Amino acid sequence: MKGRQHVLIGTTATVATGIGLICSGSSVTNFIPIVIGGIIGSYIPDIDSHKSKAAQIFNKLFVILIVVLAILYCLGITLDLERFIGGLDANDPKTLAVLIFAVVTILGKLSPHRMFTHKWFGTMLFCYSVYLMGNMYFTIGFTTGYILHIVADTMTKNGKYLKFFQFKLPCRNSKNKFDISW
Repeated sequence: MKGRQHVLIGTTATVATGIGLICSGSSVTNFIPIVIGGIIGSYIPDIDSHKSKAAQIFNKLFVILIVVLAILYCLGITLDLERFIGGLDANDPKTLAVLIFAVVTILGKLSPHRMFTHKWFGTMLFCYSVYLMGNMYFTIGFTTGYILHIVADTMTKNGKYLKFFQFKLPCRNSKNKFDISW
C-alpha cells in the first residue's frame, strides 16, 4: 500500500475522532494535534522501507544534520556536547520520550521492511514513547494512524504474511537472522 493511502486512512479516522471530540465539548485546539499525530503515525511504520516518505524524510534530515556538523567543524565551531547533555533533565519524562522515540526510529530504519515496525513490540515502543511526550491528543492521533497502518497492510496482497503478534527484535529478518537494511 502506498504512503498516501495510509495517510488518507489515518487522517480520515483522526479527523472523525477530532470532530467527535469537538462535538462532545472538547476544545477546537485539540483537533490539530490529533490530525498531525494521525499523519505521522500513518507514515512512521514504513520508516523501514527505502521508498517511503518517512524513510526519505529521515534520510534528508540525517544528511542535513551531518552536513551542518561538518560545516561547523570546518569553521572551527565545536559543539559542547557535555554541556548539552548535562543540560538535559534525565528525570523529565519528555527527555526520555524523545530519546526512546529516536532510538526506536533508528532501529526501525535499520530493520527489514515489515519486520520490527510492523510487530506488536515495535508498535508498543513507538506509541509508548509518544505517550510519554505528554500530549494526549497527539498520542490518540499517532496511535490511531499507526494501528490503522498495520490493519491496512494486512488487507493487501502481501499482508496475509504479516504476523503482527510475532515477537521480532529490531534488525532481524523474517528468518530471525541479523539483517541491517541500508
